Amino acid sequence: MTAPPPSAAPHEPRTGPAPASSRADRPAAGPRGRERVLDATLALLAEAGYGRVTVEGVAAASRVHKSTLYRWWPDKAALVADALASRLDTGPVPDTGTTRGDLAAWLEGTIANYTATPAGAAMPALIADLAGRPGALDAFRAAFLAERRANCATLLHRGIARGDLPADTDVDLFMDALAGAVFYRQLVTGLPIDRDLPHRLLRLLGL
Repeated sequence: MTAPPPSAAPHEPRTGPAPASSRADRPAAGPRGRERVLDATLALLAEAGYGRVTVEGVAAASRVHKSTLYRWWPDKAALVADALASRLDTGPVPDTGTTRGDLAAWLEGTIANYTATPAGAAMPALIADLAGRPGALDAFRAAFLAERRANCATLLHRGIARGDLPADTDVDLFMDALAGAVFYRQLVTGLPIDRDLPHRLLRLLGL
């Protein structure tokens, strides 16, 4: 009678650290993982442009699992919007001593953000992507525009208090005129946005 083969040794559970490859593939949660994702998003924007950025590519570049990204952001547009809102510098509120100097400094910062950085260059495509989803666009406006407009409004109210601007100045319309000229040239006409543009705009607006 043939003896049955010896049974296999029972499987021993792994008690040591996981292999390096599996550790590297783990989703990274928490603030550090989120910061890596935002940094990777901007790096990919600079390298490939908005149209070629994907959630999968950001996940690979940041070493944060794709499923984690989708828990934090519903889609690419929301991710890019958050990256722009958190990374494009608002800077301190200018205080040059004159209303004209303050507004010129604010405009120069706006121009630098939107025309001299990959993040700013991605703005037109992002807005187009968000346009069909009013809720997402409203959220982006709140995250991205609110602080920037508040800073400019501070300058305009300071100018009104100094007597440099009329007491009945329409602050919202004034801000639209300042930033709108920059965006119109960037998105529509393609006319140059040169270093003298802030001063020419302010002269046009009576400052």
